[in-house]
Amino acid sequence: MTINFILLKDNSLSHMFQQTWATKLSKISDINLKNQSKENIIVEAAGHFANNQLKDGTVQWIQGGLWNLKIKTANEDNTSNTENTGSPNMKAIFSANFTMIKPDGSLSHNHDINNFTSNNVIFAGNDIIITGIADIHSNIGLEFKQVPLTVHLMGKKVLGLMINVKKTNGHFASPNEMFGTLISGLGLDTKNNNNNNNNNKSMSIMNMTKK
Repeated sequence: MTINFILLKDNSLSHMFQQTWATKLSKISDINLKNQSKENIIVEAAGHFANNQLKDGTVQWIQGGLWNLKIKTANEDNTSNTENTGSPNMKAIFSANFTMIKPDGSLSHNHDINNFTSNNVIFAGNDIIITGIADIHSNIGLEFKQVPLTVHLMGKKVLGLMINVKKTNGHFASPNEMFGTLISGLGLDTKNNNNNNNNNKSMSIMNMTKK
């Protein structure tokens, strides 16, 4: 399902828009919770983007939209298969839809991120760090194929998304991550006993999409 994000200048309308989507995402989460045991989902989170893409300290693009993240065990029998990261064998599904628009209101266009694949999920303290590959669509169709992404859920409340610069011809180039906030989540209070061994590796992975 594609959701187009609408920029609203009126504060009351913007608040109403966010409340509406918070309610919808909450209902979706309730439905997914009922199917959680079938899909072996251990974490599910959804939220919206609220980000300025910067260049030389100047806002080049305003970005806003919605994102969704699921983490589930890769094995049907929910068996923990320990890899060299010290974490159970898990895979992640990430999707997003967002609008990019110039600060003067020009050049508005949409992007969809889908077909995300990842078997690299790291729990590091209160952070969840995921690296994977996805396709990025725009108004003209599939624009960037097999793009490396890093999805970083910080404090289990703030999303940081890094999109490989070279694979996207610099379209998403910025010194900062593309930030979003959490609206609803399931399983985010689950603690991972292997967190202490993952902090150093997670920092090196964060630089992956910047190259």
